[in-house]
Amino acid sequence: MKCHIIKDLLSNYIDGLTSEDTDNEIREHLESCEDCHTYYEEMSAVISNEIPPEEKNIDFLKKLKLKMLRKNVIVALMTCIVVLGGLIIFANKYELLLPYDSNRMSVELSPSEIITNEEGKIIWKKLDQSTSGDIKQKDSEDTINVVLKVYRGISRISENSIGRNVNRNGKNVRVVYYCYAKTLWTSLFFDSDLANYSESGSTTGTDTYGERYQSADYKPQRIEIYYLPVRNLDRLDNLTDEEFDKQKDKGTLVWNGVA
Repeated sequence: MKCHIIKDLLSNYIDGLTSEDTDNEIREHLESCEDCHTYYEEMSAVISNEIPPEEKNIDFLKKLKLKMLRKNVIVALMTCIVVLGGLIIFANKYELLLPYDSNRMSVELSPSEIITNEEGKIIWKKLDQSTSGDIKQKDSEDTINVVLKVYRGISRISENSIGRNVNRNGKNVRVVYYCYAKTLWTSLFFDSDLANYSESGSTTGTDTYGERYQSADYKPQRIEIYYLPVRNLDRLDNLTDEEFDKQKDKGTLVWNGVA
């Protein structure tokens, strides 16, 4: 065969597309023709470096799958972060109402005197908290028993309370409802029964006494305090006096007296 024919056939020869007889003739020619042999080596190097279309497609699909996998992993991680963040926020906001526990929840009376402090403000201060810097409003023997809602052995709680003066059978009664709650997060991770220590405290204020709280001319009145574990006690403000008073049937009477 002539050189130009050999060169035309070399591409097919390298790809294994020529017949056995043609292969023999090409090999014999390449052994005797240095120019064609050099051309054959150059062509072999070029073809060997080329990636077949099939392999290119496979490589593209692999890269596409890898890219999609990375994207899915990122989306999954972001979704988990968003969901976890939402659960944490929910757990820190959602409150569980505590049932009444007579061992931990009570009402106590705290003997106090009505004084005017250094700022000129009238306050009710426990007798054992009076200081020489306070100006006594009344004689030290003239005291008032301040009603305190007390809790013991409970940690990380919040209190919600509401009170109103109602007329019951011609008599004025101060009806107070209150309850304690703790967040779901606290209940899961900081429950007082599992903690090394627990808190105690007490509260009073306008919910218990009305507008006459911290007043110098306060007069004792009948007060009824009920533990009523319902959400949003403030909504009871929308009830009539009769409806407000009936809520006591759903609660637990904790204290009843004149103070």
